[in-house]
Amino acid sequence: MIKLDVWLTLPSGESVKAGTLVADPDNVIGALPGQFRYASDYMEHTRAFPLDPLHLPLSADIFDADRPHAGVHGVFEDSLPDDWGRRLLVRRYNLGRKDQRVPQLLRLLGNQCLGALSYMETGRPDLKTTGVHLRHLQELALLAERFEQDGAVDNDELSLLFLAGSSPGGARPKALVKDESGTYMAKFASARDQLDVVSLEAAAMELGRRAGIETADSKLLALGSRKCLLIKRFDINEAGGRNHLISMQFLLKADGYYYAGYRDMAEVIRHVSKQPGLDLHKLYRQMVFNVMIGNTDDHLKNFIMLHNDEGWKLSPAFDLVPNIGFNREHVLRIGYDNRPPDLETLLKEAGHFGLKRRQQTLEMIIKVYEAVSEWSTVFAECDVPERDTESIGKDISQRLKKYLR
Repeated sequence: MIKLDVWLTLPSGESVKAGTLVADPDNVIGALPGQFRYASDYMEHTRAFPLDPLHLPLSADIFDADRPHAGVHGVFEDSLPDDWGRRLLVRRYNLGRKDQRVPQLLRLLGNQCLGALSYMETGRPDLKTTGVHLRHLQELALLAERFEQDGAVDNDELSLLFLAGSSPGGARPKALVKDESGTYMAKFASARDQLDVVSLEAAAMELGRRAGIETADSKLLALGSRKCLLIKRFDINEAGGRNHLISMQFLLKADGYYYAGYRDMAEVIRHVSKQPGLDLHKLYRQMVFNVMIGNTDDHLKNFIMLHNDEGWKLSPAFDLVPNIGFNREHVLRIGYDNRPPDLETLLKEAGHFGLKRRQQTLEMIIKVYEAVSEWSTVFAECDVPERDTESIGKDISQRLKKYLR
């Protein structure tokens, strides 16, 4: 049986014990039971709020996780990394398969999670900003490449990567870094890349900004013959406090394979956001942008609700990439279909996002269209290789032809 106190670091920097979760990962056959209960002191705290606004209301009740494969509520699994970070955790602690269940990984990650939550067996977390100094970026890029390509690399050699890379999510190599100006996620090239994905993501993030999307701050760096994209972390504020995060995947309880759409996220925003009108418009604009740029990998974990002193709101956009997999369908439905919509479908969908006037919607679509139409200029600024510019540019151009000529 694992029992972990869940600590929440507030935007002010104060850490409070929010509750306790228990799970039984030793039950290796069948369902993994687990429960969570808020701490009574937390519920009386003036800054208390539900960690999951839809499934964990502030209450003295004991909440069953009802997630037999994970044993914890989705909001807590959001603290864990996905493929890349889990591989590092498994390697760092030499974990066998039976030791890789979600509660065990939370115990190991402790106070090194993204977001505002920490998990402690005893005591309170000594919260330190995770990451290593930016001056080690080139070394981290080399270590990430070696780890991805050569499983025989010695653990002592990987110590710096372990310090920087055990909490980021996603499947691609990355690390947490910092300097005097702030804290960042560094994204590196993968040995499996067929395209210069780092430059392409940098270009897509810039095009998103030009299209009026609130994106996470990003910067493309050259590391000798390698490249790196720095993404400013939005879970840490300027005062050093934390903003709590929960993904749309777990707000929608979309475990495993799911069939969901942008409308589903719009409904969540209506129920959760302190600024629903603004967030609905932001989501619609990002949907239009994803369609035009070809960001078909628009899965639910790439959309996050963030909680700060003002309440819940849609986080800045991140993981914006063109159609590097040359997929025919989006992960998420637009309307009733996963295939790229035409202009009339986009206009019809607008009402689900609080956009009632056709002219207002059309003006937003035009702005996104004009921004994405600058792709060739931005690709050149971001040093996208010529062969990638040709293939991805062709895909974007074909998409744009469906809209405003």
